[in-house]
Amino acid sequence: MKICGKPAFVATVFLMSGLWNAASAADFTACNLWYEKPDRLYSTGYQKGALLPAGTEVKDVSKSSRKLDFTDAKSGTRYSIEFIAKHNPGVTPEAWADRVLTSKSFSELTKGMTADEIKSIKVGQAKVGMSKKAVLVSLGYPPEIGTPSTDSDAWKYWRDRFRTYYVKFANGKVSSSEQ
Repeated sequence: MKICGKPAFVATVFLMSGLWNAASAADFTACNLWYEKPDRLYSTGYQKGALLPAGTEVKDVSKSSRKLDFTDAKSGTRYSIEFIAKHNPGVTPEAWADRVLTSKSFSELTKGMTADEIKSIKVGQAKVGMSKKAVLVSLGYPPEIGTPSTDSDAWKYWRDRFRTYYVKFANGKVSSSEQ
């Protein structure tokens, strides 16, 4: 008895391999990304080293259940971000990758934001008065191990493996930042 045809079998094997959406509509970085080495970034979002700006055009996107690779379209630099599941409990690699890459340009990402918010985003900072949306573009999503929900009024970020800081909100706006 034939259960599935060859194309269905190939598709099943591909999906089970941990690869998904190798070609995507994501053409830009959705948030600022920090790195010391472009081939060794982590989903924890350590904020140390150089800054790859939000809205950077990317190409050659490759996704798997363990990492996300892409090339900066202008510089040609190849970036590789490892998905650390224990720092992102409850978040699938696919959902996490969708937080890192987007089809929106920088102007689309920052539409409706104030000039001060955009200025802070460009340097990767969280300043008093910024909206949660602006902080997500500026600093990225905080790892769920320290911030289970962005609905909370305190988000925990990592400077590096050993040092953390908080961004606190009141009424959806930054009220203080230990950055």
